[in-house]
Amino acid sequence: MNDNPIQIIQYYFEKSRQIGLRYHNVAVLSTCLNNKPNSRCVLIKEINEKGLVFYTNYKSKKGREIHKNPFVALVFFWEKLGIQIRIRGTAEKIPAEESTKYFKSRPKESQISAYISKQSQKLDSYQKLEEMFKVYVEKFKDKDVDRPPHWGGLIIKPQEIEIWEEKPFRLHKRILFYKKKDKWYKCFLYP
Repeated sequence: MNDNPIQIIQYYFEKSRQIGLRYHNVAVLSTCLNNKPNSRCVLIKEINEKGLVFYTNYKSKKGREIHKNPFVALVFFWEKLGIQIRIRGTAEKIPAEESTKYFKSRPKESQISAYISKQSQKLDSYQKLEEMFKVYVEKFKDKDVDRPPHWGGLIIKPQEIEIWEEKPFRLHKRILFYKKKDKWYKCFLYP
């Protein structure tokens, strides 16, 4: 196994895509505010040496929680590969230009959805959302949709990464990578 945990994540991320997992890029993101943890699935869109990127409405519950407490945890679990990856680190906004570039690459309907959504706020009825969507589809029929300023990317900058590999007789292999002064170190953990 490689000594660079980011490359390990990239390897399994790509392998899970290659074997045809429908949601190979789904991870559970946990935030914590006032000692109350909160978890939800997010779609990881990019993994690079700086971290892992996902996109959201900054005014959503997760966006507000990250703004107040940037320490997060992220978990991938690929059952078919027998691999779980746990990540702890800090999240921060990516540059606006990068968010705009990604926003423009999305289908127009997804752009409109992000444009009209008041993510995590109460909605009177689902029908109201569908009606609003139709109105905005018509409104933007012949126009570009601008990225809303409250929508964009966040990058999780890992400080700890644990790779769990399923093994027979519950002798699972666990390797913990931890960062000190921009250098990765590793140790094994009992299963």
